[in-house]
Amino acid sequence: MLFSSVSGQDPTQDRNASIKKEQTPKIERVASGVYRVETILLDKNRNQVSFPAVVNQVHGLVEYGIVHENGKTHESLFRTKVRPIHLNFVLLLAKLKPAKGFIENLWAEKPKPMDVRAHTVAIDVSWDFNGSKGIASLGSFALNEKDDQPIGPSAFVFTGSKFLGGDFQAESTGSILAVYADDSSMINSADYDSNNDDVWYANKKALPSLETPVLITLKLPNNDPKPKPLPRP
Repeated sequence: MLFSSVSGQDPTQDRNASIKKEQTPKIERVASGVYRVETILLDKNRNQVSFPAVVNQVHGLVEYGIVHENGKTHESLFRTKVRPIHLNFVLLLAKLKPAKGFIENLWAEKPKPMDVRAHTVAIDVSWDFNGSKGIASLGSFALNEKDDQPIGPSAFVFTGSKFLGGDFQAESTGSILAVYADDSSMINSADYDSNNDDVWYANKKALPSLETPVLITLKLPNNDPKPKPLPRP
């Protein structure tokens, strides 16, 4: 089943029972190579996924970049009505695979170098509301108080989530993108200090006003395993 493959683990009876309760979301073909699932748009031509959200926090410490509106909104830059399980469904449809072992390695006493390029997503935030218009990388909205530097534009890694007791954890917690590492979140940061929960704060000068509607765009990696050969001279 499509949902069971999200975790990268073998299905269990409890998990299958939970998945059966969750109907596969309707996929609407909008145009050639463009599909919609609820309010999530998959553009295969541009290799990107986009969905609406709103500015949730403009100052103070943050641990998340994006959460569901029923998630940990007291510590997230943006919130959305998009269900994590539907977003995961779309990312699977786009053939994006989670970086296995990323979280475990991050928390290891001696983390090892990992090549996560095939799982890295560039994330833009755009808005056009009440005369305010702009676009910026999501990482630019969170600064490290140690040096006032933002999260790097290539730092976000699709880690997937996990099933516990038959429940998809990102759906249960509402965690979509974590600034401070969270194994229940679908996307995590690979930036320095991503395992530190008290150094990241909202970049008020860069963020749109509170409650501004925005569009989140995930630019997916090119995972073509066979590079096209260069033409002979």
